Amino acid sequence: MRRRLLLLVKEIRDLFLSRAALVLLLILSAVIGYSFYSAVVLYGNASVAAIDNPLYAAGFEPVPGVFAPTFGGLFLVFSLFLPFLLIPQITQERRNNTLAVLLQIPFSWLEIVTAKFCAAILFVLFALALTLPAVALWSAWGGHVPYGELALLAVGYLLYGIFVASVSLFAAALFDDTARASILAVIAIMASWLVDFGRDMNVSPLVTAVSDWTVTRMVKLFENGILSAQAAAYLLLLSLVFAACGYWLLRFDLRRKWRRLAGTALVIMAALYLASHLHLNADLAESGRNSFPAPTAEALRKVPALEIDVYLEKTDSRFKDFQKSFLDKLLLVKRDVKVTMIGGAPLKESYGKFVYQVNGRADTTFSNSDEEIFPLIFRLAGIEPAKRDGLPSYPGYPLVTSSGRQMTVIWLYLAMIPSLALLAFTAAHFSPRKKE
Repeated sequence: MRRRLLLLVKEIRDLFLSRAALVLLLILSAVIGYSFYSAVVLYGNASVAAIDNPLYAAGFEPVPGVFAPTFGGLFLVFSLFLPFLLIPQITQERRNNTLAVLLQIPFSWLEIVTAKFCAAILFVLFALALTLPAVALWSAWGGHVPYGELALLAVGYLLYGIFVASVSLFAAALFDDTARASILAVIAIMASWLVDFGRDMNVSPLVTAVSDWTVTRMVKLFENGILSAQAAAYLLLLSLVFAACGYWLLRFDLRRKWRRLAGTALVIMAALYLASHLHLNADLAESGRNSFPAPTAEALRKVPALEIDVYLEKTDSRFKDFQKSFLDKLLLVKRDVKVTMIGGAPLKESYGKFVYQVNGRADTTFSNSDEEIFPLIFRLAGIEPAKRDGLPSYPGYPLVTSSGRQMTVIWLYLAMIPSLALLAFTAAHFSPRKKE
């Protein structure tokens, strides 16, 4: 146990005390600070008109308004810069034959790779910890902090950081050269962005179908306050397949690597297929923005055998609005709803139509507004939902911050944290040696 701990400490020191780690820390501090500063300014300017207006104030939520943009800076840095920190930790050791020396100590391949991967995860956690001063500042200013929803947001970005670390391990095992491995890792990570862009541009039906399973879409669920077992399992299994394949490729004592690679890929692909059938979702947003009001949700649970035929393309803006404002919320309440995307000639003949069926009874509408959809569904089901109050149940938390407080963010993230990082790096590398 002590031997493994020493290996882990060695990997942590090599990673955290590298020049690349210092540069990345300075970039992280600047990006997080600027993102938080911009979010606070915009949130404060919009809050001026909501202080004395309860209806308007209900739309002010700290997580989507302030913390999600702040964490968005992490998403950018993880995607574009983190591989350039993690990959050299492997490629340089391969070039210097350090791995062979570690094997002779002796450490096993599994211990070496696990120690490197744990060090990478610790750096991701450290990067996430840089957002804590922003949370502390917001709380000190009198801002509301929904800790449960904020923790869910952090878990989503932690899973994304693990995914980036596993892709980096795979790329470093595939190429000896740091530059080529880094380029491959960034391309693999940005593939989700390209697929999402292809969906928005309606490039092809295949791209549209694949876009439902991009990494960015899964992370977006956590950002929106939805705890999705399917998304969590998908990100973990996808990270596992890259990490496992990287482990087999890194080993130079195996002759038939491709059999192990194929076996690993098949097993995890089967697990991914099983994970795709998980439908355990929960709305953890404090405002309940991903859910219908309680009386409506209770009435929807009583609706039997609901089927929806949609005569729209998935890339149509009307379908996107329908999915965001109604369909996603409906599937959180009723997981047995059957949704069919109509194609071919019927789609062209009746484009824009929605057909709702309940126990053989059907009705049609061209509206994607829940104000028309709910009466239609309840009429087909013969249900009278309870009336809801006109006032919003969520009070909202607008907050106006002064320019002096806003400048505190700049001083903290662009001056204090970088200065502390430079001092710590200097102390670790250039501490005076004891005189003999």
